[in-house]
Amino acid sequence: TLTLNIWDMQRCIDYLETRPEVDSNRIGMMGLSQGGTMTTWTSAVEPRIKAADIIGYVNPWREFGIKQANFCGSQIVPGVHRYFDTDDIAGLIAPRPLLLEMGIYDDCFRLQDLLEGYEGVKRIYEAAGVGDRLWAEVHPGAHAFAGKQAFEFFEKYL
Repeated sequence: TLTLNIWDMQRCIDYLETRPEVDSNRIGMMGLSQGGTMTTWTSAVEPRIKAADIIGYVNPWREFGIKQANFCGSQIVPGVHRYFDTDDIAGLIAPRPLLLEMGIYDDCFRLQDLLEGYEGVKRIYEAAGVGDRLWAEVHPGAHAFAGKQAFEFFEKYL
């Protein structure tokens, strides 16, 4: 389930904090697709994640979850779409830095839906006074990690 996956990610951070080579003030998270789900939800509730890169996930549930049924059971909480959407969850990451990567030819999450999700997150970041900490990359690829901005993003914030 989604809750157990988030719990697992938090335990991974617990472990990282025990490692002498890890600076616990410089922990970031990134993920594609279901990894994007995990990055969104975990970063929203876990303040030890200092910066996040979500790839191909933040888009309206009505599109990927209801119309397309493009998810597995561990990516959802039944009925939650009645109360908030993925951009609301991603907005909880503010004021921490966030990069959203979107593929023009993504066949899992359509670009127009990803852009709609980005606009929702942008409104939240701007309302929080940290619009400059929200980055976006629209890349010419499919459902994939592009990485053009990710290295610069993490270098800057971590």
